[in-house]
Amino acid sequence: MREILTGRGAMTNTVTGRGASAPGRRTERAVDSVRRLVNALGESARAVEQRTGLTNAQLFLLRQLEEARELTINELAERALTQQSTVSLLVRRLEDAGFVRRTPSPADRRRVCVALTQRGRSLARRAPKPPLARMIDSLGRMPAAEVDALIRGVGALLVEMRVAAAKAPLFETAEHGSGAQKGLGRIARSSTSAGDRSRRS
Repeated sequence: MREILTGRGAMTNTVTGRGASAPGRRTERAVDSVRRLVNALGESARAVEQRTGLTNAQLFLLRQLEEARELTINELAERALTQQSTVSLLVRRLEDAGFVRRTPSPADRRRVCVALTQRGRSLARRAPKPPLARMIDSLGRMPAAEVDALIRGVGALLVEMRVAAAKAPLFETAEHGSGAQKGLGRIARSSTSAGDRSRRS
């Protein structure tokens, strides 16, 4: 089997037949599985952005704050399985848009707590479940042996592809994020104070 992928939604040229080898069929199934997962996450994230004006990552943080009412940056990063620097940037954007507020922790003034504003809580309640949350929930329901096999398989693929061993951002690509930030700006401008803060950032 030889398959040439030319991008999402493009036609594929696949040469198969009864004589295709078992390794070839295995490769085809693996590529198809990865493609289906990537497409499902991408389509779901785009639907979230079109409906709310937020990225997958931004909505995920809002949903976490809705459940916990108040979290630190470190706690949000742990829940999102990503770096504190990524979460800090997302929280700043959400604060500029008027969806969250940051306040010093009563227990430790060196720590900053993040909580939803009324606007943020209203949006989180009516928004669809973000794809990141769906994936984490699904992994939590899978048997441990299957999750371990997934880790080994994807890890081996990343090694073969020579992908750098660094924690990836929270599905915040430059292309996807830019569109959602325009949406955030439109939402923020509906509030004068939030709009002023957004234009200064």
